[in-house]
Amino acid sequence: MRKLTIFLLLTFISSYAISQSLYPLIHLNQEREYKTKKPKKIVETNIFYNSNGIQTDKNIKTFDESGMLLTEERYNESGELTARLIYTNDTINKLKLSRSFESWNTFGYSKETEYYGYDKNHFLESITNKNANEQITFLSKVLCNTKGDPIELLLFDGNGNPYGKEIATYYYDKNLVTTSVISNVGKTLSNSTRKINYEKAYLFPNNSEVYNDKGDLIIVRGIDSNGNATEKISEEEYVYDNYGNCTENKIYKVTVKKNGKEIRKIDRIFKKQYTY
Repeated sequence: MRKLTIFLLLTFISSYAISQSLYPLIHLNQEREYKTKKPKKIVETNIFYNSNGIQTDKNIKTFDESGMLLTEERYNESGELTARLIYTNDTINKLKLSRSFESWNTFGYSKETEYYGYDKNHFLESITNKNANEQITFLSKVLCNTKGDPIELLLFDGNGNPYGKEIATYYYDKNLVTTSVISNVGKTLSNSTRKINYEKAYLFPNNSEVYNDKGDLIIVRGIDSNGNATEKISEEEYVYDNYGNCTENKIYKVTVKKNGKEIRKIDRIFKKQYTY
């Protein structure tokens, strides 16, 4: 991942670096960095092709003995450290307890820390965000369903003022979840439908997707107004090590000429070097 994925609960919350949204909480305690054998370290090299040329950055991730992510350092093309994430984990119950996020950029240095609270069933129930001075900047209250998946997120600022809420509806038979951002006055600001679990997405293929025998997505097709698959829009290629962990993922954009000829253009390459 080239930079920290930031999901904003409301469109007007732009100043907060790691503001909460409900969808990432679904994946909070899922391990998505590897598939099989637990590594001690992963060095990622990410290559992006765009109109300005080729951009390359690097991530270095370390893991604790249980296989949970412990630290992540992100470097730009010049080899400069731009961000560092540090996690504390409950290795017995496989839960993240906190995550600190440090960043260095043209605006200087900043640090934010998220603390995760769980109920007696180990379901997420709260998130407390603090700045470098340990002052509370945001507080999130989370309600989960009987499966432990979050269905409601209430966000408050450091003074306890509400910012609104987000709700989720799950369609487990389709591996899909729809999230809706609701304002303080009850107005729906946005809706989004995405996959619940990407690792098991191959078990719920739609007519626009093709997966390989390892469960990785290799072809995506467009969808017309009737929901039918059309021409290819992207293809992916994978290389795996002896343990079945992916060491290289190439992603191509695909365009189809009027004569039916497909043109592939490289878009991104993700490489991983594992230390076991």
